[in-house]
Order: sequence, then structure tokens, then C-alpha cells
Amino acid sequence: MSYVYSRLQSTSSRASRSLCTRPRLFLAVLTLLIASVLVVGGHYLVWGTRVSYRTFQFTSIADTVCDDVPNTSPVTATTTNPPTIPNLVHYVWLLKDPSELRLTFKVFISIYSAHLFWQPERIYIHTDATPSVIEHARANGTPWTRRILAIPNLIFHHIDVPMRTAKGVEIKWTEHKADFLRLAALREFGGVYLDTDAIPLRDAADLRASGFRNVVGQQLGLAVWATNYLNNGVMMAARGSTLMTLFHHAAHEFFDGEWDTASIRLLTDLGNRLAAIPGEVLILQPQAFSPLSWQEEDQKRLFLPTLDPATAAPVSGGGNQTGLVVGRGTCKDVLAWVKQRERREREAGELDLSSSYVLHAFDNGFEDFLGKGKEIDVGYVLDRRSNYARAVFPAVWHAVQEGVIPKEEVRWQTR
Repeated sequence: MSYVYSRLQSTSSRASRSLCTRPRLFLAVLTLLIASVLVVGGHYLVWGTRVSYRTFQFTSIADTVCDDVPNTSPVTATTTNPPTIPNLVHYVWLLKDPSELRLTFKVFISIYSAHLFWQPERIYIHTDATPSVIEHARANGTPWTRRILAIPNLIFHHIDVPMRTAKGVEIKWTEHKADFLRLAALREFGGVYLDTDAIPLRDAADLRASGFRNVVGQQLGLAVWATNYLNNGVMMAARGSTLMTLFHHAAHEFFDGEWDTASIRLLTDLGNRLAAIPGEVLILQPQAFSPLSWQEEDQKRLFLPTLDPATAAPVSGGGNQTGLVVGRGTCKDVLAWVKQRERREREAGELDLSSSYVLHAFDNGFEDFLGKGKEIDVGYVLDRRSNYARAVFPAVWHAVQEGVIPKEEVRWQTR
């Protein structure tokens, strides 16, 4: 009996422990599951409740900032004399070493693409480089520096680099200094501002002649908290526009040293407000200027050489990237164009950028996953094994055909 009792007691003890353990195990599994969901989908569950963007109080902006803005009402200007954004292109380039102006192949891609597809009256590089440094680079600079300086209608505009805001807040980072300088350029000259990693893919004359005094685009994000901001890496503006005037003065008022306060956050708030004014600002979907985000997953989709060269479009000269002949936009023409694009084989990972005017590549960190020592060079582009390479190929190939890029430098041959 004592043996039977002992066995029963042991069995009962194990059963009791099992019953006690199961809730604990269930709780542990549930906790692990919740933690996994929060980690993987945290942007959506935690940040996904974010339904509004920061707003700025413009009551602190003096009325006198508008003294230089034309008194013509945007409504009247739109209906009687629609504004045209001038065909000027602006870049900002600040020197790390004040004794040397050194430009890269990636910068060449952007500037040459602007020259080819937009044929601007002038391309401005707003810089702190002195005339002597520029002339030395023109004569003795790196090959890409000299090729860029030889692009027609390229003009250097010397600027004083802002070190403090009008309120005395120190501007430490080069990127923040460039934020202020791009606003000053658009306010003074009008035209199109481009970051050096923003590459024109086709003509944008229709946007400049749209009747709006400013054209900006949303930027894409892979998480709710990062999406639908207005991108200040590509901006179009008429000279002295209200948006750029207010943006310029508000940046001085609200800059606090944070990474994006006086850039995309301020532009998003101000641009969305001024969109209510007829003819003042046209806001485009992300596909127009920033079809991919700056986040790693999108950067891999853009830069990793995973595509089969055999599926690339036939080699041709530079031109309209849409493939639709300008001036033949009838319904039948458009339908034929759509069908033609459907017939062409596309790989699963290939992007369709036919509706993008500009590709803002956000390429500052691509080396992290492209591999140490790897870089974007002519061979990388002409191989056309990545979405980035296929997007910028027409302009680079045009430069090769025109002798701007010497053919002896090209390690790729037409198949």
C-alpha cells in the first residue's frame, strides 16, 4: 500500500507540476509572440497610430518677410498669366577640404542627366570653393571633376556658408547648411533644386509650365512614421515664390539642430497648408521624385546587382525615358504604349520607373550592402544588373557615345 500510495503521490505531484507549468509555458509563448510582433511590426503597431505631422506656429514670423514677394494674388496670376518655373538647375556643394574641389562619378550622373533631359539655361553649383580652387580643378582635377566642369552652361556661384541662424542658433552639420542654401537659391533665382543623388530620368517641362509656383513631391517610407513627408531633395519654384520665402524665414525661426526639423518636417507642414492656395504649390505622389525610400530594404532593391542583363531594354541613345513620343499623346498612342510595356519581359525584382521624373537614390549608405571596396562606376552602370544602373543607363550611355566618357575606360561591350 505504501508503494501504491507513493506512486499515486508521485503521479499526482507530476500532474500538479504539469498543470502549473502549462499556464506558465502558455504565458511565455504568448509573451514571446507579442514581443516578436512588436519587433517585426513595431513601426506599424507602435508608430502606426501617428496620424498627424508636426505643425509650426507662424505667429512668430514677421509680416515684413513678404515685402519682396510680388503682390499679385496667386489666384489672379494663375488665371491671367500662369507662372513658369525657370529652366535653371541648382546644386549645393560645400568643400570638406577648402583647397580642393573634387567631384565624383555619381555627381556626374545627376548633372549630366539634368543637362541631357532638361537642357537647362544654366546649371548652378552653389559652393564655398574660391575661384582659384575652381580653376585649379578645371585644369588639374580628377577626370570626373573635369568632365563635370566641362558640361555646357554650368556656372559656379560662390556663397557664404551660414554658420548661425538669424536667431543665433549654431548650424553645425554640412547637411543643415545645405538645407539653408538650397532655399536661398530657389528664392533668389527660381528653378529646380536637386540633391547630388537625385537623377533626372526624363523631361520635366510640363511640371515647370503647370501653372503652379512650386512643385514638390512626397517621399516614400517603409513604415508609417517615415512616409508622406515632402522631400526637400527635389524642389521646383518660381523666383521669389511665397512658399520658398516663408520656408526660408521659417527655417531660421524654427531650426533647433535636430536632423530634419527645418527640412522635411517644416516643408511638409508649410507645403500642405499652402496647397489650399490655388496655384501656389503642386504636391506630387512619391513615384514622381522619390519612388523608393532611404531605408535599407529599398536601397537593396535599387542597388544590388541581382537582375539578368539579358532582360535589359535594347540599347538606344538618351531621350524621353517614358518611351512615349512627345506630342503624340492621343488615347490610341497611350494605349499602344501601355500594351508595348506589358509585352516586354520584366524580372520579378525589376522596377518600373516610367512615371518618375527624378530618381532620388538616397545613396549615402549603399556601400554597406554592396560590399567593401565596391562602388558605382561606369562598368556597374553599363552592366545594367541593378535597378539603379538601368535607370541611369541612358544618360551614361549617351555620354559614352558622345565621347564625354572615353570608350577606352569602358570595360563593358555591347552584346
